[in-house]
Amino acid sequence: MASAQYLSSPHSGDLQALKGLAIAGSLWNAGSMTTAYRLLPSIYPSVQTSRKLATKQWAFYYQALSKTVPVTDLATILICSGLAYVERKENKAALGWKLWATAASIMPFGWVWVWTLMLEPSNRLLSISEAQESVVDEKEPEPLKAISLLKEFNSLMGVRMLFPWVVGGLALWASLNE
Repeated sequence: MASAQYLSSPHSGDLQALKGLAIAGSLWNAGSMTTAYRLLPSIYPSVQTSRKLATKQWAFYYQALSKTVPVTDLATILICSGLAYVERKENKAALGWKLWATAASIMPFGWVWVWTLMLEPSNRLLSISEAQESVVDEKEPEPLKAISLLKEFNSLMGVRMLFPWVVGGLALWASLNE
């Protein structure tokens, strides 16, 4: 809870903007991941026709998210951490800084989730999508294996997308907790 003097300072508008960015950043990532999560099953039928084409469609989503999600995650972590610091400095007993600190600490777990669980199916799907048509790889998965990899990735994405949703909820709660 920030004091009235603090809220009337010349920097209070900057803090409100940062709070808005923290909320928007986390919810942008959550929405992007949810969209990919919901669209991925539409690729499953095309695996029977061409597993390479299906995995190329998956790779499009994967690469698009890989370009935006880490940067937005990092910005959100830094903003939430900064807001936690500023609000703690103002009032150590207040709930707001604890919410910001919790939000900042949750986001990196999404990265750990990706590195420990999602990287293997991602790399296998990328190898299928990048294989040359003329090269027949005996180890290339059958269509059912490709579908299995896509489904495995999507179920892991279902959990991965929860991290920014939770962070967005905490950031919203912290912003309203003034």
